[in-house]
Amino acid sequence: MPATSGPTAGPGLRRSVLRGLTAALVTVAVGLLPGTAGQAGLGLATFGTVVWTTVWLLRAAPRSAHPRAWWWFAATVGLGGAGAAVATSVVPMGEAALGAVPGQLLVTIAIANLIDRRALRGARGQLGSRLMLFVLADLLTAHTAFLLTFGVRGPLTMTQTVSLFALLLVMALGNGMSLVLVSVTPPDRRGPAWLVFTSQWVTAVAATASAVSTGPGPGQAVACACSVLGMSLLVTACRADVARPDPGRVEPGAGSALGALLPHGIALLGGSLLLVSGKVLGSLTYFGTTLGVLGLTTLFAHQVVSWRAQRKLTADLRRSEAWFRTLVRGSADPVVILDEQLRITWSSPATQELLGFDADRSVGVAIADLVHPDDAAELVTGLSAPQAPDAPGTKTRTARVQHADGRWRLIQARVRDLRTDPDVGALVLYCRDVSRADRQPAAEGELTPLPTTDHETGLPNRSALTQRIGATLRDADASSGLVVLGVDGLPADGDRTVLRELTTRFARALRGDDWLARAGAAEFAVLVDGSVADAETVAARLVAAVGPVTTPGGTVRLTAAAGVATLFPGFNAGEALRRGDLALRSARAAGPGRVRRHSDALRLAQDREEALRADLEHALELDQLHLVYQPVVDLALHRTVSVEALLRWRHPVYGEVSPAEFVPLAEESALITDIGRWVLRTATATAVALPAADLGVAVNVSARHVRSGELVPDVLAALAASGLPADRLILEITESVLLDTGQVAEELGALRRLGVRIAVDDFGTGWSSLAYLVGLPIDLLKMDRQFLADVETHPQRRALCESVLHLGTSLGLAVVVEGVETPGELRLLRDMGHRFIQGFLLSRPLDAATLAARLPAIGDDPAAVAPDVVPGARS
Repeated sequence: MPATSGPTAGPGLRRSVLRGLTAALVTVAVGLLPGTAGQAGLGLATFGTVVWTTVWLLRAAPRSAHPRAWWWFAATVGLGGAGAAVATSVVPMGEAALGAVPGQLLVTIAIANLIDRRALRGARGQLGSRLMLFVLADLLTAHTAFLLTFGVRGPLTMTQTVSLFALLLVMALGNGMSLVLVSVTPPDRRGPAWLVFTSQWVTAVAATASAVSTGPGPGQAVACACSVLGMSLLVTACRADVARPDPGRVEPGAGSALGALLPHGIALLGGSLLLVSGKVLGSLTYFGTTLGVLGLTTLFAHQVVSWRAQRKLTADLRRSEAWFRTLVRGSADPVVILDEQLRITWSSPATQELLGFDADRSVGVAIADLVHPDDAAELVTGLSAPQAPDAPGTKTRTARVQHADGRWRLIQARVRDLRTDPDVGALVLYCRDVSRADRQPAAEGELTPLPTTDHETGLPNRSALTQRIGATLRDADASSGLVVLGVDGLPADGDRTVLRELTTRFARALRGDDWLARAGAAEFAVLVDGSVADAETVAARLVAAVGPVTTPGGTVRLTAAAGVATLFPGFNAGEALRRGDLALRSARAAGPGRVRRHSDALRLAQDREEALRADLEHALELDQLHLVYQPVVDLALHRTVSVEALLRWRHPVYGEVSPAEFVPLAEESALITDIGRWVLRTATATAVALPAADLGVAVNVSARHVRSGELVPDVLAALAASGLPADRLILEITESVLLDTGQVAEELGALRRLGVRIAVDDFGTGWSSLAYLVGLPIDLLKMDRQFLADVETHPQRRALCESVLHLGTSLGLAVVVEGVETPGELRLLRDMGHRFIQGFLLSRPLDAATLAARLPAIGDDPAAVAPDVVPGARS
């Protein structure tokens, strides 16, 4: 075949492959000629192809995408051909193939130079296990194929066996490297990789046929023909390896679905052939069995390495997502994303501070509906116009937007047109308020300057605070901190007497350089000149200054908590205020009078809370919520009388989330009512299916659900759908709900007339008032676990438990003791006369299937302690 001028692509590659096939067929025909003519023809064809391939690769390599690789391939072909020629003149035919071993060893270096180094970053463990798996699978496939073909002729000589094994090992390494190359090459550039693999495979067939050949004949002709075809395919691969002007983005360890599936497919092929050989030959060889075991071990190791890499990738993606989310949300300037129709698809939380309404309200609204009518047409035209190829990356647009208080603000937006970006496909607007730049007198309906003073206290307001923080942050040499003080108990009518008294107290507590502002209706902020320790000292003095305030209308009792944040150069004002607010939330959660400093732990906790709050809205429809059931045992009858349905959330990222963490988030909105409705339907349906005709099921009902007016219809619907008798349903309600008389009492009374039983959950931990126990529809008291603390050693605790039991008995109410975890607690409760017990000692919460299987045995021997009980754990 004539040499070409360099690498080409397209139809020329197909012609090159056809020429290689034609040359191989011609070689077979020459080899079948009688006498010495056939031998001479085979030698001439093979030697000529070796020389031509070596010369062509050396000439074409500089014009390819990987010159070093093709120079190594040229050395491989030349050294392999020379070695085979020398060996043929020295050793018998079946052993002459050993001469090609040195050349084949160089194949691994050549293929390694074809692999993009970027594809190896962070994936060396995966690629190493993948290579080992390919090599073992190739050895197993070659061994099995040999047994099913040449092996049936009888055993080989020792020399032939050694020769064949050396060849197979070297060929398997080359084939394995070529498969690794295929698996890490992007799909649009995989053609040369497949050609290299095919060339290696055909060359391996040629070497095997040569190793088992004992003299001239069809076997030798096939071996020479395969050698010619393998070298032709190598030339074709070099022609296809064209340099790309844009190499594109290569992920570490890339290879898409083929890279993930190819190792398993090769392992499946090798294992299948091994089983077939065992069936055909009647037994497995020791060598084949050893290769099979090693292959399975390597496959397991590959899975472990892949799993670890996937886990690391998932963690990196999660951290990256959290970082970008924090970055965007922490921006003081609002960020708005528009689709092709100029409708808002997302806006950052800073939009609320800018326009006074929740950012989520603007999603789906056309941008033209939010701006002043006189500005809408020009803004829509400017945003709709396509970005010119030579235009700068951003353009600026200005329009008036109405604040929630009715005033118009002048908003300037830097617009990035990313509609052609496949990962974004939208317009991104970075907005800022430039109203203060308008110093002209305001006419009616026009822009008015933003006030910077709070009219109730005379202090700088939040807008002035933001400006002052921004100025402080621009001073790189300044050392300062931010104190955000939250005051609880302020009158709802905004009594100026109280606010002015607080302002006076705060002014006395501050140092000369400290700067006080009112950050919100019940919040104050102080910029402290000094370290974060100085800011904590000031915060403690401010908290201590808050206390009872005497007014003409009486004494107002106030409490306070404070959060402290350090102001680092490079921050923006919005991020500094968010850090202070987050620290204040932590301080308020700790209790009145507390001071908390912002930390990364608080930020991570906030990120987790925000993620859970957002994901909880879809948890029900994504089938992430499920119920478990904890039995309540009657000690007198030694059997389970009811089960409590407990809600669980299996989050796809965070795993099992505690109800104590996600239920309060659900109770912030009407979502808790939807979840409660689902729990009622699921729990009643489960109770009907359990193998106990009189078993009750208890369901916790939220205060919002009770007050919504939908509880009675929801209960009736659940009972009708499941067929559960009403007297087998128990609704557990907290004490605070029962104190809300009126509608709540009517709702519970209606349910009780239907036969539904009402239980007071966590009795004794709420409002500590017993008046509601008389006259309200109550059937059960559930004594909280707190009553059992030190009950085995503290006489007063035991007396308290007995008092609750006697109280319930006197009022005709059953008492269920929750959280029983030790045999000592069980014995004491039994001696006191308590009948109904619930806790880990008897059973952990179980899913419906496990509960149905274990239900008959629960309660048979309440004194027996479950082996997995962990004292102190809660149900």
